[in-house]
Amino acid sequence: MVTGAVDYADTNGLGALSMRKLAGSLGFEVMSLYNHVKNKPELIRLMTDKVATEIPTPAEPQHPLKALRQNAVDLRLTLQAHPWAAMSWITVLPGPARWGLMEWQLRTIDAIEGLTKEQAHHGYHAINNHVVGYVLQNAVMPFDDDDLEDVVATIRPELDADNHAHVLHHIGQHQRGEHGESFEHVLDLILGGLTDR
Repeated sequence: MVTGAVDYADTNGLGALSMRKLAGSLGFEVMSLYNHVKNKPELIRLMTDKVATEIPTPAEPQHPLKALRQNAVDLRLTLQAHPWAAMSWITVLPGPARWGLMEWQLRTIDAIEGLTKEQAHHGYHAINNHVVGYVLQNAVMPFDDDDLEDVVATIRPELDADNHAHVLHHIGQHQRGEHGESFEHVLDLILGGLTDR
């Protein structure tokens, strides 16, 4: 049932998911679902945890920074494969798989030589906030070239070169494709900051 719910949300979005619609898509009566979950919030928690089981944890032993980097890349790819999951990642409590992932991440950060407990705490949040935030931003701003030009044409009258020179330059970088793939670049800046103290 949880796998079916994940598939339904992947296809239709989490907003379209209801217990009745899920039951219909699985060929069940809606009341039979309540033998497995008590309500939709519990179902979403189970779905999010199911997504977490798809994230491989790098084999050990491995340098902590390399392991964390690979894990962040894998987490991003997994959340992109389930576009609804990034929002539920930050709005529902973890289940067993996510608690296990969190334990692995915290243990791996703790293995970085010389980090204080406070630095490890902030490092954990910096990495995960970057991954989830990046996925959420891409989900709500999926501009292709034509869309970007329309957006720029809409906002350009609000910006003038005297007061918004840096903003206009930044927008131009997006238009010219000069920004490149920023996810891994910023991830490396975060990871580098954990050891460059």
